[in-house]
Amino acid sequence: MTYQPPAAPKRAPLAFRIALASWVIAEAAAFFGLAYLIGFLYTVLIFVGTSFLGIALVQYVGKKSFAAARDYLNSGGDPSRELPNGYALAGAVCLIVPGFVTDFVGLLLLFPPTRLLFRGLGRWLAASAPVMRFGGGDIIDGEVIDERSADGYGTGERGFDADEPVKYGDTKNGPRSIDPGP
Repeated sequence: MTYQPPAAPKRAPLAFRIALASWVIAEAAAFFGLAYLIGFLYTVLIFVGTSFLGIALVQYVGKKSFAAARDYLNSGGDPSRELPNGYALAGAVCLIVPGFVTDFVGLLLLFPPTRLLFRGLGRWLAASAPVMRFGGGDIIDGEVIDERSADGYGTGERGFDADEPVKYGDTKNGPRSIDPGP
């Protein structure tokens, strides 16, 4: 058996590398430009202050967003559609990330009128994201022995008395179900 060195990792697409380099250059230019205008100490204070503001907003908007998402999904909402307050939460996270360009984008995402600028981009990103599959996709052969109906009674097997259906959680007719159901 011959030794083969590990394959080199794939490089990011050129467009992504150019966008990342442009973002870093824009952040540096914004920092040094503001430091030139108002002074280095005030620039650092604003830099740190927006991060603390972002942390506070993530806590507030995050609780509100998760509660709204829970209510939306519990009321039968379609999970493939956008969830409420997602853009506001993304804006709060952008405020945490150091940099004035990301702070500006975060502020645009926080205010409802300017969120419209990002809806098309968000939908495009969601549509172009790869599908994530979890698990190996193995198929286990099996057979349904008993199904549970909405009232908790089995629809297939019967107990010792053939006239009486099996009630889940009833231990006189066999082992108790792990999931007692509704």
